Amino acid sequence: MHNNRILRERVAGQSAMAAVVRAQASAPPLGRLARVFGASPLTPQARAEYRGALGELLVGDVLENLGPTWDVLHDLPLDGIVVDHLLIGRAGVFTVRAANYGRNEVTIDRDTITVGGEQRDDLARAVAGAAEVARLLSAAAGKPIRVRPLLVVVDPLRLAIRAPAPGVRVLASRDLERVLAESPRTLTGEEVAEVSDLADLQGTWPAAATPELDTQALHRDFGTIRTSVNDSFVRRILWTAAATIVVYGSVCSVIAALVTVVVNS
Repeated sequence: MHNNRILRERVAGQSAMAAVVRAQASAPPLGRLARVFGASPLTPQARAEYRGALGELLVGDVLENLGPTWDVLHDLPLDGIVVDHLLIGRAGVFTVRAANYGRNEVTIDRDTITVGGEQRDDLARAVAGAAEVARLLSAAAGKPIRVRPLLVVVDPLRLAIRAPAPGVRVLASRDLERVLAESPRTLTGEEVAEVSDLADLQGTWPAAATPELDTQALHRDFGTIRTSVNDSFVRRILWTAAATIVVYGSVCSVIAALVTVVVNS
C-alpha cells in the first residue's frame, strides 16, 4: 500500500482495542477460585476501554456493510482526539461517534445527554470531532467541506430525545443503516470521489502517523480477551441460576412443610 494511504490500514476500534490489550498485558492472572466463580478478567483500566471498543466494532460492521456507494475510514487520529469513523457518500460527509452505555436509558435534552442520571460529554466530543475534520478536509480541498456529526448510541434500552441536540444527530445503532439509506443526496459522484481521495491521504491529517500495530495480531489478542470476558460472564449467569434454583427449592420445601403442619393440625 502506498505510504500516503496508510489510513486504509486502520480498523474499527483500533485505539480502544489496543488500550485494552496494553492494560491486560500487565494484569495478574486470576486465581482458580476467581475463575470458577466467573470473576471478570479485566483490569479497571481495561474495563473502561472495553465497552467502547465493542461499540466501535459494532458500528464499524454496520458501516462496512452499507455497500460500495459509501466510503468509510476508521479510527481517524486528530490532534488530541480520535474520530471513531469517517463516512463519505452521496448523502454527504459524516463523522460517526459510537457511544456504548450498555443496556441503559439514554436521554437527550438539547446539549445534555444523561445516562442513568449521569451526564456525559459525548455530544460535545462529536461536534468537536466533526468541526476538526471539516477544517482539515476544507484546507486540503481549498474550499469548504461540510461535515455532519452523528452520535450513535449502541443498543440502548431506550433512547429518549426530549429536544434535539443542536448541531449533531443522535440515533440508536439499530437505526443507523436505515437513516443513512433514507438521507437525501447532497454530493455528486465526482464530489464523493474527490473527498474520499483527500480523506485517504495521510497528508490531510497532520496528527496521523504510520500505524505500528499489526492489526491481525490486535484482533487476535483482543479476541482472546473477549472470549475470556464472555466465558466469565457465562459462569456468573450459571452460578446465579444455580443459586436461584437452590433458593426456589428451599422456599418450596418450607412451604410444603408448613402446608403439612397445617393439614395435620
